[in-house]
Amino acid sequence: MKLYSKEEVRHMLCRYHNLDGAEMLCGKIGVEKIMQRIHSIQYDPLNVVARNADLVLQARVTDYKEQDLYNLLYKEHKLIDGFDKEMCIYNTKDFNCFRF
Repeated sequence: MKLYSKEEVRHMLCRYHNLDGAEMLCGKIGVEKIMQRIHSIQYDPLNVVARNADLVLQARVTDYKEQDLYNLLYKEHKLIDGFDKEMCIYNTKDFNCFRF
């Protein structure tokens, strides 16, 4: 069993969440790709500085625009907002996972 240092784990998590920008995720296609990886983002409609979902995507996707998320949610219906323990945005194809 291999043990990882804190630095190695930090690097793996930053890479997985694309916080290091190693994978070139751009625009709407980048939003789709990162959502396939992280599966959900907490949805907070309050906009004090920016909405939480926009901040999360802005940190991971180059050239992200709020319109990209809007289009994926309400025009193309590839994403959906609903409950996953709390209000979240997740992939429409994952909807079947939320059964009683």
